[in-house]
Amino acid sequence: MCRMFGAASNNKISPLWLEYFQRLALEGNSLKDMKEGHIDGWGIAGYLGKWTVHFGRSSGSAAEETEAFEKAAHKAVSSNSKIVVAHMRSASEGKVNLENSHPFIHGEWIFCHNGTIESYQNFELAKYQYEGGTDSERFFKYLIDRLGNKPVKDYPELIREAVCRIKDVCKCSSLSFLLANDRYLMGFRDYSEDEDYYTLYYSYSEKHSLSFCSEPIPGFDWEPMANGQLIIADKEGGILYGI
Repeated sequence: MCRMFGAASNNKISPLWLEYFQRLALEGNSLKDMKEGHIDGWGIAGYLGKWTVHFGRSSGSAAEETEAFEKAAHKAVSSNSKIVVAHMRSASEGKVNLENSHPFIHGEWIFCHNGTIESYQNFELAKYQYEGGTDSERFFKYLIDRLGNKPVKDYPELIREAVCRIKDVCKCSSLSFLLANDRYLMGFRDYSEDEDYYTLYYSYSEKHSLSFCSEPIPGFDWEPMANGQLIIADKEGGILYGI
């Protein structure tokens, strides 16, 4: 279980956005049967031109590694990356180690997930090597295998088909995710239980900025996403689908 943040903007990403997000490591909503906070790893990823990069990634707590998190946030802002994705983990599947810390990167793709997928081996793809041992990384590779080089107009149908297939073979608490390549940022909310925890909000500005966050943070006007809602924006925050 996790907290996620993503932004696509034709203006510079504000370091305050990531600073406010970092506070969710301790202040974020948590499930009653889990330890408080999201302290089992963090990461910030984006693009240097068309190249994916981790600006910072750790298996530690963002609340305790303030200097490292701030350094990563500064790199993200200084990079002028139009898309930034950040994540803080509360482990449910897989060890607490660097390899299992989100966001995950593969080729042009960046991904993070909030939820638990049981028996994820049912959709594991032999063609991929996996960096770690999480259900989330399997979900990531399963999605991008289906999206491949398809045009963005096909993404909604392909994503929904992938989600339905996983639900057919696995029990899932939530399949909510953020997914990006060097052209698009996508946010998808899905939950089968704990509606008040598996939240995802979006904020859109006519000045071309789209942001997602698991919980509202200061500096934005947030709208909750509905269960099953998918939003796709271009890298400058222009809405292509879902609003």
